[in-house]
Amino acid sequence: MRPGEDARDMQKRIGVILIALILLPLAGADTRAPDESRDARGGHAILLEQYTATWCDTCATVDPWISEFTDDHAGRVVRVALHPDDHDPFGSPLTTERLALKQSEQQYSLPTFWFDGEGELEGQVSQSLLENSLRSAEVNREHWIGMHVWWDTWDNQLHDDVQQLAIHIEEDLSENASITVFRLESLEMTSDIANNGIDVHHDVATQLVTFDRDGIVSDSFEGVHGWAISNGNLYSEGGIPVFILETFGNVDGFVTVIEENGEVRGVIGISNEEIPRNPEIDGNFALIILLGALVVSGIIVRRR
Repeated sequence: MRPGEDARDMQKRIGVILIALILLPLAGADTRAPDESRDARGGHAILLEQYTATWCDTCATVDPWISEFTDDHAGRVVRVALHPDDHDPFGSPLTTERLALKQSEQQYSLPTFWFDGEGELEGQVSQSLLENSLRSAEVNREHWIGMHVWWDTWDNQLHDDVQQLAIHIEEDLSENASITVFRLESLEMTSDIANNGIDVHHDVATQLVTFDRDGIVSDSFEGVHGWAISNGNLYSEGGIPVFILETFGNVDGFVTVIEENGEVRGVIGISNEEIPRNPEIDGNFALIILLGALVVSGIIVRRR
């Protein structure tokens, strides 16, 4: 082989090696450990569904403290905000389907609240009224089914982040049982149209999927990012399948609900705790800390 051919052959080999080195991280991206992992265990929480809207003036007086109510009763209640699929930028057919399950032909007022699908409250409610309804729902819950939920996130700079949810039901379910998973997001208004003055709306349900104990999907609202679901054949814990769901993009939390014979039997929420519920308050708090630090540093300098 001539020297020129040796040089060209060597260049080809170097090129192949460089390409392999570039592709190696991409090939291992699906198997690398998640960038963030969370887990939650429970099932005894009460599902609080709120029918609200971005153009509702009454909702504007109630919504600001509803997030505080659910935070103050963390572990006891999990909120899902349902926006109407009519003149609301955060509305979707998901809300229409959930309202249809209430088995009522009436036109619901805004806002309306349900605890485990019952205990309907409408209009300008008070915190004490919600607390009484929460206690009543807890008393009426005769039995609750435990769950263990894992949520892993893989960051992706070129595409949407990968979100994977694993759900382990801690006891056998009946044939007529169903599992519903809500995807929750905090959404920000970007226009003055249909705006009641609230800029950020928390716990907005943007996706939903319902499946049975075998992982067979009976209802699904794909939203923007869609769902991928395993029927639990990947692995199991204690002989009971672990259901694997996957979606993409930014997520604030998931809520998993177990129902039997139309009655709620288990609820658990898992959230991204790094996202502040009231960023305006957090910003002011950070400013106070900064001012305090400046005062302290000024005192130290003077003493020197």
